[in-house]
Amino acid sequence: MPVTAVVMGTVVAVRSLSPSFVTVSLAGCSGLETGGYDQRIKILLARPGQDEPVLPPADNWYGAYREMPDDVRPVMRTFTIRAQQGEVIDVEFALHGDTGPASAWARSAKPGSKLGIVGPEPSDEPKALQYRPDGPDWQLLVADETALPALTSIVENLPAGTDARVVVQVREPGDIREFGTAAELDVVWVVADDLAEAVRKVELPAGTPYAWVAGEAGVVREIRRYLTKELGWESAPHYFGGYWKTGQSEG
Repeated sequence: MPVTAVVMGTVVAVRSLSPSFVTVSLAGCSGLETGGYDQRIKILLARPGQDEPVLPPADNWYGAYREMPDDVRPVMRTFTIRAQQGEVIDVEFALHGDTGPASAWARSAKPGSKLGIVGPEPSDEPKALQYRPDGPDWQLLVADETALPALTSIVENLPAGTDARVVVQVREPGDIREFGTAAELDVVWVVADDLAEAVRKVELPAGTPYAWVAGEAGVVREIRRYLTKELGWESAPHYFGGYWKTGQSEG
């Protein structure tokens, strides 16, 4: 069973990466330890009228979270640890105005702002990772803007000699980024266009593949159907993750 830490992070820096992305550095996270790649955490946001979120205890944290009164229970979203240095972690946010609570929080975040974080303790093995290739000949990595931070972390950790096709959807040209990696990448950027259709147009090599696909649930299902039904791939060991669903929100 995963060993979970619940900590209160304090903003120490906010850095703009591009028109639609910022990185927020949070101190006070010495109880967490990232496993790298697409390491997932839960962030807990204060309710209106609160200076900081009310955190559940680490023991049975989700049960305690669900039992909180509606006006006290923090807003929860899933994110990726982009980097960690000691007690400071970096979390990258995609900005889309104030329509979502996480985006609204990130837009107004400043040193001293508070954020609850639920994630793995140093003793937690294995970490909460979905990226788990098993010796493929090549990889297909696909993300929309919500999954781009996780994909970036994966790509940065790829070893030399890895052959990867990367397809990323962003909102505007200014969000296109360079990936620092030792891997061999063939990258397609999709700017405000159909991600699933872009995947269909990618020339895929022969050999054993591994796919990591994350983004809006309906789009991910469409890509999964293309790969497994039309191309005949096995469903395992690939990862197809619906990071969000149109018209629905997380807890």
